Amino acid sequence: MKIDITQHLTLGAKRTLKAFRIAMFEALGEKEFDKITVNDICQKSEYPRATFYNYFDDKLDLLQYLWSYIGRDIFKKIPDITRNEDGLIETFNLLLDFFHSNKPLLENIKKSNGVDSHLWHNTAGYLKREANRIIVEYCLPSTSKRVPPKLLARFYSDLIVGMLEWCLFEQPDVDKETADKYLTTLLHGGL
Repeated sequence: MKIDITQHLTLGAKRTLKAFRIAMFEALGEKEFDKITVNDICQKSEYPRATFYNYFDDKLDLLQYLWSYIGRDIFKKIPDITRNEDGLIETFNLLLDFFHSNKPLLENIKKSNGVDSHLWHNTAGYLKREANRIIVEYCLPSTSKRVPPKLLARFYSDLIVGMLEWCLFEQPDVDKETADKYLTTLLHGGL
């Protein structure tokens, strides 16, 4: 992004970012990511291309911003994560709920090659990085000495995203309770 969203933003900048975020999210529900153009986003947001390029380098940059915005919203819903597997399961459930409540986005991802699509790779990459960060900060047992904490966090974040992919693309009819049981079994190393 060309602006630092961690700094104070003017009301105009907030409105502009919101318009571009909403436009991209709507576009993702309507057409394949590779077919969305900056012009499409500008039309939907009712802002000119020059304004778009004042904020973003390209549509991938906007997509990363969109995922970070959605991710912050999802992950802040995790209530006081405890240092055990409950935090991991809650993280998985929030992600699963997000995709189930945004059917047009999920259908578009499925329509454009599912787990092999550019859109899903971008989404999964963001989710892994964010889950990894959260797991390192909140979920890891503070006394784990057998495995380096960052490696353990990577394992858990890969597991969460792998379970999410399985539930969304391979077994979309699996209920959340069953998915949670599978995740718990995998967390305990069960085969």
